[in-house]
Amino acid sequence: MDDSTLTTAERRLLAELDARGVRYLIVGMSAALLQGARGSTEDIDLWFEDATDPRIAAAVRAAGGIWISGSFGMGPPRIGGEELSARFDVVLHMSGLDAFDLEYTSRRYEEVDGVRLPVLPLARILHSKKCAARPKDLAPA
Repeated sequence: MDDSTLTTAERRLLAELDARGVRYLIVGMSAALLQGARGSTEDIDLWFEDATDPRIAAAVRAAGGIWISGSFGMGPPRIGGEELSARFDVVLHMSGLDAFDLEYTSRRYEEVDGVRLPVLPLARILHSKKCAARPKDLAPA
């Protein structure tokens, strides 16, 4: 692998989503880090406007992965495959935020490894983490 933030397969998936016009946002800690927050994470959270959009599955296949729809009580959708399953998580709900289409209007763009990524603004990420009130997201007192 070259010296980059994203693997070749990850770059390809994100580029394929963009090429197909799939509306999504990078959210969570990975989005916060892209905007200068301090911390670390191992995953990249993707919040799709419509997780049933067939263009998502097409983009995943084009990048060498498998789209696991999450239907039939299998939990949320997932991205599978040897090179894609390690870091991408599909997010279906963001605590304390408006509907996707409203949040999407305030998106930022960050370029990573030559790919332009739509990112939820840092203030909205922090608001969501506060509303979720997970112990790992709360700053120590």
